[in-house]
Amino acid sequence: MIVALLIALVLPAVTVSAAETAPPIAWNTTFSPEEKSKFDAVTATADGGYVALGSTLTKTFGGREDLLLVKTDGQGNETWIQRLPEMAGSSVAETADGGYILGGYNVSATGPEQNFTYQGSSFLIKTDADGMETWRQVLPGEKVSVVRPTADGGYVAVGWLWNPPGSADDTTAVITKTDADGTPIWNRTFPAAAANAGIVTSDGGYIIGGTKSPFNNDRGDAFLIRLDADGNTLWKKNYNAPVIFDVKETGDGGFVYSGNYWYGLVDAKGEEVWLRNMEGMAGYAVVLRPSGGYLIAGTDIRNGEGFAFGTGADGTIQWTTMFPAAGIYAAGSAPGGNYTLAGVRYLSPDASAAWLINIGETAKPTPAATPGFGAAAAGAALLLLIAGRKRRE
Repeated sequence: MIVALLIALVLPAVTVSAAETAPPIAWNTTFSPEEKSKFDAVTATADGGYVALGSTLTKTFGGREDLLLVKTDGQGNETWIQRLPEMAGSSVAETADGGYILGGYNVSATGPEQNFTYQGSSFLIKTDADGMETWRQVLPGEKVSVVRPTADGGYVAVGWLWNPPGSADDTTAVITKTDADGTPIWNRTFPAAAANAGIVTSDGGYIIGGTKSPFNNDRGDAFLIRLDADGNTLWKKNYNAPVIFDVKETGDGGFVYSGNYWYGLVDAKGEEVWLRNMEGMAGYAVVLRPSGGYLIAGTDIRNGEGFAFGTGADGTIQWTTMFPAAGIYAAGSAPGGNYTLAGVRYLSPDASAAWLINIGETAKPTPAATPGFGAAAAGAALLLLIAGRKRRE
């Protein structure tokens, strides 16, 4: 079931602060309002539509969590919905045959409260163009964050391994290369780390990003690791931020990233170009702007509101838009210079719905002041990294 929201009636007034006009809302839609649902990933598809991946809870407490896969047309209208039981969704990408590759996972927690031990498995799932499963591969003991197609017809999965109870560190970051059937060819591990982000680079290699483990969430824990096509490490750098949630390659071969309270740009060798603060905000997604700057989107940790802001090439913020009663967990480019944001819409204190919103660029960049400096730690990042089945609310 899809409920198309009338923006003026259902979407609360959007709060805008800017030196230029923020992009207008083109459309927004919600899905599965009969359940507690959310989206964690979205991507544009070759037919001009979108595919979004998330999860639903059949009951708030003690209910089953199911993976939610939704295909829409270019206006966010539902084309089809598929569900896979007893797993959460983390990543989706379109494949060369018009189908999709999904990353899903389940996590269990044991032990006393405040000292949980987490274990679980992940799944690489290939579907056809209608979202019907054609195969799946299990990645035991792993929490997958990102899965992407590779030029040879295979896939790469990025995430972390849960370490055994009693280990000095909670997790080990991992990147796994597979063949076209999802069978692992090689993997590379990085102790005392967790990888939240990863992409295939223009030269056929990879870059992954995340944070140190155990999760102290201190400034300096954020990292990027650059690998060649065979998984050999080219460089590894830490940055003066607590965590990286998303990373994109820039036109000149550098990398822009977003995380908790900070976003930054590095060159092709990983050397820092600039670092910017966004007080109180968790930047779950970064997108390249047509103007040459960047879009950062996520959720304000202080009040739970979704946000998106556009920057210039130097990271200076030029417009900011807040979305009350909503959280943003993913974003992607859309045709015509637009962006599609994905997350959750809070319909009432006890109900939420998976949410897509499309906004479009309308103004040329103009300089504006950057936000002020904030605290160096954010407990919410720890919860997001180690509580796989807890919802980002």
